[in-house]
Amino acid sequence: MEIYISIIGAIVAILVAIIGAVLANRNMLILQTRKLKEEHYIAYIEALHYLISNNNDEAIKQYVLMRDKLFLMASEEVIKELLQFEHNGVGKSQEVHDKYLTNLIKAIRVDLKLKNNQLPILYFKR
Repeated sequence: MEIYISIIGAIVAILVAIIGAVLANRNMLILQTRKLKEEHYIAYIEALHYLISNNNDEAIKQYVLMRDKLFLMASEEVIKELLQFEHNGVGKSQEVHDKYLTNLIKAIRVDLKLKNNQLPILYFKR
């Protein structure tokens, strides 16, 4: 009888260790993915800012590269807002542009699990 209790105790200990390792690995993967997304979003915003400030070939190339990288990392909602921003906000009035830019930033913040409580209309300064 004691041997059965020892075997069951050993099996339970092994299972707890395995489950703990799996959960720790899963959390680490989630954190790494979030960090990678954050880096891509920051690079995209920097490229967009540079494009607005300096509308030249290099700025366009950098923006397109960062935009295309976002298609790999961004959530579906961010991609939709990005395309809406480019289609409906670029080349329009400042008010319309800023509205779509704000929607894009809000979607990025949601994807990064940040709050958007009372976020005002956003715009870039040149």
